[in-house]
Amino acid sequence: MTMAGPLLLRRAALAVLVLFSLLSVLLAEAGDSSASSNAGTGSASAHPVYLVHLRAAAVASYRGGVEGLPATAAAQADPDTTGAGGAGSGSGASSLSQPGHSRQSSFGSGGSHGPSRVRLPRVDMQSAAVKSYMGYLAFLQARVMEDAAVDPSSVLHSYKVVSSGFAAALSPSQLQQLQQHPAVVAVHRSSTIHMLSTRPSTSFDWLDSVDSGNLAGSANQTRHRRGLKGLQGRRGLLHVQRQQQAQQQALQQQQQQEGAQVQGDGMVVGVVDSGIWPEHPSFSDKLISPPLSAPPSSWKGRCEPTKDFPASACNRKLIGARVFYQGFQEEVGTKDWDLKGDWLSPRDSTGTGTWLAGAAAGSANVPTAPVFGSSIGRLSGVAPRAHLAVYKVSWKSKTLGGNVASTVDVAAAVEAATADGVHVLLVAVKWDPATTYFESLHYFNAHLARVTVVFTAGDYGPPSTDAPEYRNVAHYNPFGLTVGASTTSQRYFTTVTLGNGTVLQGRGMGGGTIKPKLPVVAGAAAPGNVAAAPYCKPGSLNKGVKGKVVVCIGGRVLLVDMVQEVLAKKGAGVILLRDNLVAYDTLIPYDARLPVVLLLGSERSTLQEYIGGTASPKVTIAQRATSGAGEAPAMLLISSTGPVTDPSLTPEPAAPTNDILKPDLIAPGVCLFGAAPGTVAKAKMKSAAVAMASGTGVAASLTAGIAALVMQSNPAWTPAEVMSAMQTTADAVSNKGGPIKDAYGADATPWAMGQGHVSAAKVVDPGLVYPASSDDFYNFLAGQDATKAAEVKPAHLTLAPIHAFNLNRASISVSRLQGSVIVKRRCESHVYCGCRGAEWG
Repeated sequence: MTMAGPLLLRRAALAVLVLFSLLSVLLAEAGDSSASSNAGTGSASAHPVYLVHLRAAAVASYRGGVEGLPATAAAQADPDTTGAGGAGSGSGASSLSQPGHSRQSSFGSGGSHGPSRVRLPRVDMQSAAVKSYMGYLAFLQARVMEDAAVDPSSVLHSYKVVSSGFAAALSPSQLQQLQQHPAVVAVHRSSTIHMLSTRPSTSFDWLDSVDSGNLAGSANQTRHRRGLKGLQGRRGLLHVQRQQQAQQQALQQQQQQEGAQVQGDGMVVGVVDSGIWPEHPSFSDKLISPPLSAPPSSWKGRCEPTKDFPASACNRKLIGARVFYQGFQEEVGTKDWDLKGDWLSPRDSTGTGTWLAGAAAGSANVPTAPVFGSSIGRLSGVAPRAHLAVYKVSWKSKTLGGNVASTVDVAAAVEAATADGVHVLLVAVKWDPATTYFESLHYFNAHLARVTVVFTAGDYGPPSTDAPEYRNVAHYNPFGLTVGASTTSQRYFTTVTLGNGTVLQGRGMGGGTIKPKLPVVAGAAAPGNVAAAPYCKPGSLNKGVKGKVVVCIGGRVLLVDMVQEVLAKKGAGVILLRDNLVAYDTLIPYDARLPVVLLLGSERSTLQEYIGGTASPKVTIAQRATSGAGEAPAMLLISSTGPVTDPSLTPEPAAPTNDILKPDLIAPGVCLFGAAPGTVAKAKMKSAAVAMASGTGVAASLTAGIAALVMQSNPAWTPAEVMSAMQTTADAVSNKGGPIKDAYGADATPWAMGQGHVSAAKVVDPGLVYPASSDDFYNFLAGQDATKAAEVKPAHLTLAPIHAFNLNRASISVSRLQGSVIVKRRCESHVYCGCRGAEWG
């Protein structure tokens, strides 16, 4: 071959790369414009939507292999390599698998730390390598679409960063062609899923203050939240970070103001849910001192302004706000999409996204007024100096109800958040039907891109023989932290005085005012549905309860549904009867529009006897009082648990395995106040709204805030190490020194509470962490399904399949144990660790 041959080939390759880059930019611009121009223009009827996965690696996992296209994956830490001194030598050095980077460990005990480790590089979305490879993926997608006769204008989402493929409504013929296409590894049917099952009560609009669910800013509330009070104090997370900051000052080129960079500064927390109410003071950048820094240089996200969500809604606190609706619109049809009372913008109409964002990273020191006579102090988000980015994916369906999302839209939000540059991503999906690990690869690739993903465990409650459906924990995959919900020691007491003068001691708190000696009626005595009325099920009561306090039997209906039914029939209050106290009942107070009281045991019987033997029974519900003396934490009854019990999952290759312990840990999830949306008339919100919420989404939001603080404190840690630190430092005992209990008083199992209750006081200094490299995860996938793993692995990686129980996690679970097995774990020390390479039998 002459010299002209290679030269022409190089020029041709360069031209192709330029074309790829240009095509990628053009497709990205087209995708952005569709968010507004295509709204409401979809089909009136519903159509099946599919996510098409290509064999080509996503940006987050591409390690090279295509000629002329360098690797784009983030540098991976080598968990087997420490400094010259070896494990625990005190040298403070370990290496990366790629040269040119160093990791300095912070050794020491008792809160003594050395210099912070260097922050590991993340995927650089602006690099020439990433732009070229994204262009290559766009080219491949266009070719596959052309081969299957898929109109590019019908594509709902294009994935390149955390997945390689696209989402589209497909005809049977197109589906068949794509399933047989050599460049396609899999085609998955999308579905609609619910986000948080419990909408916060938003009837506190009259309050002139807000509680963002803070843990750091309020001594009054923090003392009731075991495991989280350690954010302050000499051994607390913020204190240790301040120590680190003082030691780092000599190494820093630019001196920061005293007190900065200790509460999430420089971190970006993303929230995938229902959007945000941007005028809320929790999202102001004016209340924080010293002023918030500009977003980190790695931030590439944006706010998407609309008429009802102006560009001015974003600031240095709220730095990103985007919407994803295309999959939902196609799957339910425009006729079923209910935009009444909602906005086709990042503005929140349901309250969940606003609450979660405020709890995780709302601004600090937002003043509050007493709530029903109880002071709730000055509260803020867990990481009050972190930036926020919200990704609205949930919408209202006339048939499915509110807070519904499409799985392809959720995947698109994860894609966008990762590309934007979030550090922590809270995914508040109530239930994820992605039942195999290979359908969850967008979370895996987000993990590889150094995003710590935090999942909700789900609010279905534990599996039971009489449950109408299996209630498995919502997220089984090991690529993120799955969080269950626990109770706190806070208790609310209310007295119920009967017409004959008998005083009953109840639990509860509710809003409004109740006149003395109101008539009281059992739900069973006012039936619209005889079988359901005793339990106050939705639609079960008749109009005879108007103006009366309604007595409902607990155990079969969620309290929120009882309250809504009584409200709908214009009742004056709810008295919930149970035989025994379970953690579920600490949901009281739930809705501020009605007084809600729980009566137990003998007091329940006394009330029933009084109503049954009195012609015109009446009750008076007295002033509420609070107490922080209860034992906590305990499991919240509605918190979903493992192990996987749905037999429909087990025959499928790579189905969730009980060799991965889920949930990972628990956090407070009961009766916490937080930010709430206002109204259109009060868009500027001179007086802030608050709401009370409960559930695993609440717990996950607090955990996401803690994860941001941990990542700030340990910038060289990978998401696997962050998750490990939070697991190994979790508490398995209550504030009384005994084991954590489940909702019925028995000792909680690891399948309910994971490693235990998150401990912010200890998480920054875990002593050791269990790292997991990308190769570890690929080998784990190979152990589940070698054929599928071979199709998604990097080109030059030789797989070494491992059992799920040998994935290097901070927990061990072996299901179907017969005889004995060897379980291996590998750890990286911050103090001396003697377990490196150990085999546990």
